[in-house]
Amino acid sequence: MTENKDIYRLACLRLIEQKIGWGDSSRWSNADFDKLSDLIYEKTNVLLSSSTLKRVWGRIRYEGKPAISTLDTLVNFIDYENWRTFVVQYDEQSKEEKPAVTPLEKKKTLKLNLRLTLPLLIVFLGLLVVFSFLNRKQEERIASAQLSEKDFSFNSKPLTRGIPNSVIFTYDASKSSIDSIFIQQTWDANRRIQVPRKGNTHTAVYYEPGYYTAKLSIGNQIVKEHPLLIATDGWLATIDRKPIPIYLKKEWYLNKDQLSVKPTLIEDFKASLLPNSPVIKFFNVGNFESPSVGDFSFEAKVKNTFNEGSSACQFSHIFLITDAMPIAIPLSIRGCISDLNLMTVDSVISGKSTDLSKFAADFSNWVNVSCKSDGKVLQFYINNEKAFEAPLISKDAKIVGMAYVFAGTGSVKGIRLANSTKLLYEAF
Repeated sequence: MTENKDIYRLACLRLIEQKIGWGDSSRWSNADFDKLSDLIYEKTNVLLSSSTLKRVWGRIRYEGKPAISTLDTLVNFIDYENWRTFVVQYDEQSKEEKPAVTPLEKKKTLKLNLRLTLPLLIVFLGLLVVFSFLNRKQEERIASAQLSEKDFSFNSKPLTRGIPNSVIFTYDASKSSIDSIFIQQTWDANRRIQVPRKGNTHTAVYYEPGYYTAKLSIGNQIVKEHPLLIATDGWLATIDRKPIPIYLKKEWYLNKDQLSVKPTLIEDFKASLLPNSPVIKFFNVGNFESPSVGDFSFEAKVKNTFNEGSSACQFSHIFLITDAMPIAIPLSIRGCISDLNLMTVDSVISGKSTDLSKFAADFSNWVNVSCKSDGKVLQFYINNEKAFEAPLISKDAKIVGMAYVFAGTGSVKGIRLANSTKLLYEAF
């Protein structure tokens, strides 16, 4: 099994290609890998970056092997429980000289056999619906294939610096032969809005800052995309609430020696701390020189100041927002580390399958958190003790902002961001 493990990887990739139906993967664009990353996240709730997917597909040269967590996620996408289950079933099917069949395909076959016992008219109507759907999808693929990127235009312009922020999107998709034109604000497919084919303007509100990739699509085919930085005017603090967060005035949380939100302030907004505590977020995006993830050092001291009700685990996160996938440093009390997820700029490391116990924190004191890169690896430290190390692939990504997220209430101080030549940002 070990000697032939690349056979299993290739079989898994073939099944994914069959599932999404985008044709020869050697012709996939960067946008296609970004879209596949989105689809995998929507199905599995695990984020595999486009650079990780390119490595798995052999589009980026990489001497290592995919992590088991990555393989688990890929086979989850095609309806297998985990990688081991996929390998075992593949071996069984190979002995029978049958192609690999997913559990979902087995269910479809069973349903088809049952349908054949129904009256002929019902069968005919069912097939008609299926063929109509497939024909529409084929029309979308043909329509996009007959056009090139130069046949479209897509731009955006934020109206202000700060949050919330309206963005004006301008586009030209008039050469499309179908009306299924969509603008997607972020990786989140829920932020995907259909727009008129002969229109040229769409506006949208961003309620949180960050680095986004806006996309113009014909059907499910991305034809244009561009980066979109939604910056803050200095520091921003929010009490998380959907669909619009509660924005806090700077004098309520911006102190001389730290960022902090008091429980009484949350109660003033009638956002009860018990039994379900709100999430507090501090942002600073687009306000400092952006270092490369291949050459930076970062440190901060944090404290989660609430541990009652649903906040017993005291979940806390530091995000270094990049123009690729973020770097996310998770913290909790020792008893909750299984639910942590560490994010490098290239991958997600789950506490379910990796020992992240060194990210356990005693929040009765300030917790010193740091992260640095030497261009080859990312190293994470908690209270000056190395907690984790991961290989660095996306060396050209830039850090454009930072965020601190607390379940309950929290405080931050001693923030420093630098590269090998100079200090780029310092606060508190």
